[in-house]
Amino acid sequence: MMKKLFRHAIVALDLSEASDLIMEYIPHFKKFGTEKVTLVHVKPVPYSGERTEFSSDKERQIMKGYKKMLEEHGFEARFEIRSGVHYYPPTEILEEAKECGADFVVIANRGYSKVQEMLLGSTATEVLQRSPLPVYLINLELEWETEDKNVRRLKLSEQAENALNHVMHATDFSDTAFRAFEVVKELDSDGLISKVSIVHVQGHHYLALSDPASLEDLTDKNREQLDEMRNELSDKTREDAEIVITFGTPAKEIVTAAEEKKATMLIVGSQGKGFMEKFFLGGVSNQVTRLSTLPVLLVPAKRED
Repeated sequence: MMKKLFRHAIVALDLSEASDLIMEYIPHFKKFGTEKVTLVHVKPVPYSGERTEFSSDKERQIMKGYKKMLEEHGFEARFEIRSGVHYYPPTEILEEAKECGADFVVIANRGYSKVQEMLLGSTATEVLQRSPLPVYLINLELEWETEDKNVRRLKLSEQAENALNHVMHATDFSDTAFRAFEVVKELDSDGLISKVSIVHVQGHHYLALSDPASLEDLTDKNREQLDEMRNELSDKTREDAEIVITFGTPAKEIVTAAEEKKATMLIVGSQGKGFMEKFFLGGVSNQVTRLSTLPVLLVPAKRED
């Protein structure tokens, strides 16, 4: 029997208001076949030069409550608090994922300062860049309080509980994109996905202006490849699967297509190399995570041992 792709989730929590929303979301992973959940909280301790005792009792009580909630939902659950001098959350989260044998990482984009995150980085951004495992990103939204227009609060997007209703897969026909499509097919073959759309962005604007015939030829070839991919889907989803070919800036076009087609989740490949130039300039997948309000599953490139 094939091992379930998403049996064991490791969930990163910072114990802010975002953590409560993440915990609201976790029960929906039953639909992915998730049975086991490891919760991890990283508590960096500043170095003071003096011998000081640090207590994690408050954090432990919160994590115990989360663990109990998961067990009530039928999950096998455990938690880990990783605390030490100058512990770096992204490193500790991925180290815990490796040690506990998790299948994928769950983390949330807090939705606060997208510009600041793009320039300075965040735990979510770093995990997305470095993870050798698939990363499921929960995009939290900000909304104004109805009673106090000066106060904003985080909320889950409406797609949270229906993520698998309509999965959109973005492909550039690279090896990494095909790895992501294998995940789509696996979820589809297990009967978990209701509908699939496949989008490809042709970024050759100049071609459309200078050589319409070549553009048409390129579009036909891309459509043939997309048709072949659609034919690999299950009997349940193949007939209704949509193909989208568009032009422009890839990340923006992918997010726009997802909105127009009313997708409920995006599955994309991620280079995940963590190079500084990638960090500052951002790959397509990282830009998608910043622009989209949908949940995004990023499947990393194959890595050498």
